[in-house]
Amino acid sequence: MRLVDGQVSLLAYHQQRVDRSRRAYFGKSPVFRLQDVLSGLDLPAQGTYKLRLTYATDLVDYEVQPYTIRPVRSLKVVQGDHLRYGRKYADRSGIEALFAQRGACDDILIVQRNHITDASYANLALYDGSRWYTPAWPLLRGTRREYLLQRGMIHSSVIRLRDLVHFESIRLINAMIPWEQGPIVRVTGVTGL
Repeated sequence: MRLVDGQVSLLAYHQQRVDRSRRAYFGKSPVFRLQDVLSGLDLPAQGTYKLRLTYATDLVDYEVQPYTIRPVRSLKVVQGDHLRYGRKYADRSGIEALFAQRGACDDILIVQRNHITDASYANLALYDGSRWYTPAWPLLRGTRREYLLQRGMIHSSVIRLRDLVHFESIRLINAMIPWEQGPIVRVTGVTGL
């Protein structure tokens, strides 16, 4: 979660994801209200941080790290048909194995069954010259992605790898990166096609 000057961005969207995950894994477990959990933590009141909560039926651990947006100028297409990441997991070994294939590129563009999904740490928005589209089948339905979809800033669409030629650029989006600060990669900066 993005923590800026003591405030968590997109808290309602994070709560929805927590609720979905807990229902899937723990059924009717006791309520886990993020606002209540956050009020009990010693969080910095100044600056921008990444707040990571690890939880099961209750909070297991939390971690706060200073955050800056990593520049991304190039992407390498990697096949990730085997990868399943429908929930936010602490174990990212499958994604890390794909990221290790990036070569000289800054990040990866994950493709499953010839459909574009995500980068290693972000959902994607692709610009065709007039509108922004996001893959209909991402690995993870991120909180920033959901926020942007609900506001009509991006539009969900099935995007196959062969459709990439119809786009100009790709913006990386996630909970830590406000829309206007998302790294943009020109489609010409995508390798491995």
